[in-house]
Amino acid sequence: MKEIFDGLERPEKYGCNIEILIKFLRHGERGKDLRLLDLGREITKRKASESGLKQIDFDAVKAIGSNAAPIKEDVRMGRALETADIYATEIAGDEKFKTRVNDILNYETLISPRPYNHTEIYNKNLPDNFDELSDAEKMTAAKKAQMATVNYLIALSTPDALQYKKEIAGSFAFVVQHYQEMAKKLNSGSKVLLPAGTHGGTMEFLLQQALIIKDDQNGEKIGFSDIKEIGGEFDPSDSYNVDIKTDDYGQLKDLKVSFDNQNRPQAEMFLNKDKVKELAEFYQLLHGLW
Repeated sequence: MKEIFDGLERPEKYGCNIEILIKFLRHGERGKDLRLLDLGREITKRKASESGLKQIDFDAVKAIGSNAAPIKEDVRMGRALETADIYATEIAGDEKFKTRVNDILNYETLISPRPYNHTEIYNKNLPDNFDELSDAEKMTAAKKAQMATVNYLIALSTPDALQYKKEIAGSFAFVVQHYQEMAKKLNSGSKVLLPAGTHGGTMEFLLQQALIIKDDQNGEKIGFSDIKEIGGEFDPSDSYNVDIKTDDYGQLKDLKVSFDNQNRPQAEMFLNKDKVKELAEFYQLLHGLW
């Protein structure tokens, strides 16, 4: 049986007052061999502990993410999926749902040719003695290398580079759109946390093409041309949140974006729904997912 409110049908059991909090999370500090360092694991645990998120606040905590790994046969989880799993475990312990691979967040599944060599540029910007550095020195060196790599990609403007960046943005938009549809099917009142492990040099581009930041004069623009506008590239174990919510009638609310890092913008921020739809459709068409 359904109730009628202002001409809208509201299901009693499904889709109303839902919240799915997607936390797009860059993998932790890694070495030149692309594997997580113990330092990366510890920082991820600390960030989860300091987040203020509690298992009791959610009906489900489920880690998803890219399983890109240097040698798939001898690792249980790639660095991004393991980071998401660590985060979920710190929040929910044994109450977390089973961690799942999401290949859409894996840069290895992109169809557009990569217009640059990420690992080569990144490693070229690490010191030769990286493995012998202290933890603090490794973090400083890795940040410098990641900034150089992301800035290199952002600056590329060839047709191949523009398509590559749009496909990346589309992959993240497709994930957001998938969970918007999922929200309609959940029991009303459900609240879900999804740590989604991914990679630096990919997670920036949905924001770069679809983020709305409102200014003090209530003006707004879509996207940005300089990554400094969001406080720079994402550090290892750094993240941003996309909050999917429905109202009393099961209608989707605005896609609110937030940063845990207080040094990043804290103004009202949203994803432009039309841009998310456009990017997701581009990804679907490119991958034959219609």
